[in-house]
Amino acid sequence: MAKSIYEILNDLNTTTSVPDFGSEISHTIPRELLPTAEQFEKEKSLLEWAEDNDCVHSCLQKGVQKFLIEIRATFKGCKKDDDWSEDYGQANVDKMEWSVTNRPNQTGGKAILKAKLEAGIDMAQAMKNAGLANDMILASLVPVYGDDGAQAIMEGITENA
Repeated sequence: MAKSIYEILNDLNTTTSVPDFGSEISHTIPRELLPTAEQFEKEKSLLEWAEDNDCVHSCLQKGVQKFLIEIRATFKGCKKDDDWSEDYGQANVDKMEWSVTNRPNQTGGKAILKAKLEAGIDMAQAMKNAGLANDMILASLVPVYGDDGAQAIMEGITENA
């Protein structure tokens, strides 16, 4: 079972798919590269961590870069039964917003979780339709949905492909 970003930030152990090496390869991340889960969860703590590590600017830039990739994929994406147009793409982009990555199972309500999963599948399908590789799509989903959610979303787009 895939780990959430919070678990990875706590133990700094993760796996990464490496082409031509079969399954996922386990490796560790140096503590100085990432905040703890508790720091990541709270805005002030995360900002203090970034300031202490002199990386506020680069963290913000990486976040904006990632979001721009998501915006472009959302613009290009189209549900199976819909016809894409510039207005359709723009309407999808206009619905986008910045969101905080919550700990898994902290948002409550099965209906809310189902809606988030469906939104994630729609976004991932749009990214796939835009020609992004599955590894890139997964990497974009993990910070928002956690490893478990991202994996479920990837399974959702594989079924619909």
